[in-house]
Amino acid sequence: MNTRFLETFVTVANLGSFRAAAEQLNISQATVSSRISALETELGVNLFDREFHATRITVVGALILDKAQDILAAERKLLTTLSDPATAAGRVRLGLVTSIVHTWLCDLMEEVARCYPRLEMELTIEPTTNIAATFDRGGLDMLLTTQEQQDEQTACMELPPLAMGWFGPAGMRDESLTLADVITGPLITFTRNSRPHANVLALFEEQGLRPSMVHCVTSISAIARLTERGLGIATLPRGCDLAGPDLCELQVDATLPDLPLYCVWRRNSDAAIYRAIADLARTCAEAHRAASGSDLKSR
Repeated sequence: MNTRFLETFVTVANLGSFRAAAEQLNISQATVSSRISALETELGVNLFDREFHATRITVVGALILDKAQDILAAERKLLTTLSDPATAAGRVRLGLVTSIVHTWLCDLMEEVARCYPRLEMELTIEPTTNIAATFDRGGLDMLLTTQEQQDEQTACMELPPLAMGWFGPAGMRDESLTLADVITGPLITFTRNSRPHANVLALFEEQGLRPSMVHCVTSISAIARLTERGLGIATLPRGCDLAGPDLCELQVDATLPDLPLYCVWRRNSDAAIYRAIADLARTCAEAHRAASGSDLKSR
């Protein structure tokens, strides 16, 4: 049964006029008559008494009217549910880089749980190239990544970047270093050819310097532990949850480039909830960056 025909029937019944119904529905009066006739044929009853050019609902029509209104109300509720991400239920497969895990991921998960309590999150934490490949194969719905990606099938939102800093063991606290000082010992940074790895090497190259040794590590927590043991100077996101009494941010005369972040998702029937999660991610990233900036000013 065509709900547009039911809508036309209810409108005519409420207004008592085919002409008035046509005006309200922004269709022709002939279309109104055609829809009513088609509905009457389908139901096998007369819905309106058309004698003396009056539009009066029949007894059978009155019985059907309440049910028709219930059907239309249910349709509106269904459409509202589909268009409102807050009612979302099910699972979202999110791939993300480890930098976010140790900065604002917990804030994001709290916001998702608060706004969408019926939504289940499945997290995959790997380097950018790995999660991008999984996303392309259809194994992930969304990405929080360091690489922009946008085409006909995907949408991309730029997020506030992560501020990066130099970190060392507690024994180096309050030391002031130059970039030349940094390269006298091992440097501990991210996966080879990753964005943070490329950024730090480019910074040295701009100054005509080359690190004596570079350890590339996939795990940020492993980078922190190695640095605490005095095995090198590390590059880590500022405000990360790994900083502690044995790991301190260093004062170096060269500022590391920010780490860009993007949220990528599929343009499909679930795009509304993906966009809603992306908006939450942007809010969390903004709050983290503001807090990290405050930390920097207090140093």
